[in-house]
Amino acid sequence: MRVLVTRPKEQAEPLCRLIETAGGKAVRFPLLDIEPSAQAEEGAALLRQASDWDWWIFVSVNAVNRARALDVLRPDGAGPRIAAIGKATADALVDGGIAVDLVPESQANSEGLLETPPMRDVAGRRILIVRGEGGRETLKERLVERGALVQYAELYRRVPVHTGAEALIEGLRTAGLDMLTATSGEAIEHLYRLVPPEDRPRLVETPLVVISERLKNQAGSLGFRHVKVADAASDAAVLQALEDVAARLASLRAAPNDGDKPLAEEEKQMTEAPQSPAAGEVSRHPHGNAAAPPVHPPRRSRVVAWLGYSMLAAILLLATAGYFLIQELRSKQEGLGGELNKGDLHLLELSRQVSSLQTQLATLHSQFATLQSQLGTEDSKLERLLGEQSASFGQRLEDSRKELTRSIETLQRQLSRTHSDVLIADAEYLLGIANQKLHLTGDVKSVLEAMKAADQRLRDSDDPGVFKVREVLAEEINRLEAFQPPDVVGLSARLLAIEAKTRELPLFLPHPDMSKEPRETSKPKSPEPETGDAVESTLEQLKGLVTVRRSDRPVHAVLTPQEAAGLREILLLKLEMTRTSLLRGDDALFHSNLESANAWLNENFDRESPAFKDISDDLRALAGVQLKAAFPDISGSLALLRNIEKLRLETDPVAPASTAAPAGNEAPGDRP
Repeated sequence: MRVLVTRPKEQAEPLCRLIETAGGKAVRFPLLDIEPSAQAEEGAALLRQASDWDWWIFVSVNAVNRARALDVLRPDGAGPRIAAIGKATADALVDGGIAVDLVPESQANSEGLLETPPMRDVAGRRILIVRGEGGRETLKERLVERGALVQYAELYRRVPVHTGAEALIEGLRTAGLDMLTATSGEAIEHLYRLVPPEDRPRLVETPLVVISERLKNQAGSLGFRHVKVADAASDAAVLQALEDVAARLASLRAAPNDGDKPLAEEEKQMTEAPQSPAAGEVSRHPHGNAAAPPVHPPRRSRVVAWLGYSMLAAILLLATAGYFLIQELRSKQEGLGGELNKGDLHLLELSRQVSSLQTQLATLHSQFATLQSQLGTEDSKLERLLGEQSASFGQRLEDSRKELTRSIETLQRQLSRTHSDVLIADAEYLLGIANQKLHLTGDVKSVLEAMKAADQRLRDSDDPGVFKVREVLAEEINRLEAFQPPDVVGLSARLLAIEAKTRELPLFLPHPDMSKEPRETSKPKSPEPETGDAVESTLEQLKGLVTVRRSDRPVHAVLTPQEAAGLREILLLKLEMTRTSLLRGDDALFHSNLESANAWLNENFDRESPAFKDISDDLRALAGVQLKAAFPDISGSLALLRNIEKLRLETDPVAPASTAAPAGNEAPGDRP
């Protein structure tokens, strides 16, 4: 058995060794790489403040490995209590010398951890969840509902791997893969996207082993038909699940093929069974061929003779009328035969057109696959560029922080400042960092925290000269709290929801839907209808070939199924291009693609359908979104604070032009 192992390189080897020891062939194909996140240093700083937390919750082995690499775990037992999401995570902590206080026994996921007694009574507890970027929010939401103070320390991120897809596709096409494994939702989705649409039927038919019911449901939503859930998330449980699937496949292949008769053949035999004569016939002929007793004919009279002549004349008249009626029916049949010959020629021409359209659709499909590949390459380039720029910005911020720190220390030593001066200098440093971080990284949350910390230091300084600075700072904090940057992730999810709705969107032009056509059922041959019934039946059949539909738009032709599918695929492509420009932050391209998708929707789909109205409303709502939002200016308070000496002179009661500071030196933000 050849098993595709999709875990990252650092975690795949133990499972691969188990598979190969059991006699299988492990095909190493990592779908995700683990890299340090942009917030790794911030998460490390939170972990170093061990006394500020009551619980640390590690949700993966990668979280443990990254924490150990950052050297923030203390094996001496001092610090908060430790919880692990599962046994594998707990083993990784124990290997690093860290004692684990809580591991769920029922199931290795957020739900299992939340069911443990310590996690039910967390009111007022301070909890730090150590994880990677993104992921489920269930654990934090439930803990917050129970009264806990929860924060994330995101130490790593999962980066999709886009290389090596050719070997995977070749393995699927040549039946070189017997089973697949996946241990995360991101891996399942990335595996599905790597495979071209024409090879996905082979992919979803390949048995897949996952480690939770949630992953099974996610795989089922993508079309995977044979999904096995391991009893646990450990490598041994995954190997046991693979052996169970292998045993099942072996039993199916060894099953005989000449067992019971097919159901269709049994039904055929039943329909061909001989029938017994009717009971009425038996009762009328109880003696079979027994000779009837001789009956002497009565004497014929003259009246009977005339009656016989009359009946003979009537029969001749009916025979003549029947002959002419048969001739008329033959004439009509010949006319219908000519029409049918014309219909056959028309069908032949349509067949040639269909073949031409199929060739065009195959070309379009190839072009679509090329575009998908190009989009994947562009996504990879964009992610790499963002990572490089983020690292560069982080280094620049760190250099600026160090430079400012050295400058402040030098000034403190030279001027021998008082405690109030030190607090004001610290506030100036925090405001400088906030201004740089807002324009370099756009981290509004961290900027707000720095500005509030600066305001607290100004308040503690008890210097009347900072009153005006605190007024301006309070206004800047209010403006920044009211600022709402565009939710790129939410908008992307909204576009994906619109793409899902297009499968149910009816087209404007008529087209045959073969999946919904009623199948003809075999009926026993009925006796030949009379002349009037045959004409009426023919008219009813001709009426069934015509559908009347009212429309204010011109209709040129009936769409083929391939054309109908092509119209939907083009709409999906336009929506996907819109989503790509959204992720790139290109406002002009985003609105251009959105307008193109909306025009295609109005041109080719039924405007009266509810699905059309829903999608049209969503596209109009997205058209009003602006991706590039300018951050509010927060440099006013910093400029005032750098001229603190001038402000002190203005607030000095001795100076004639001074302005008296209010009692208590309270800024507007301090008043209730």
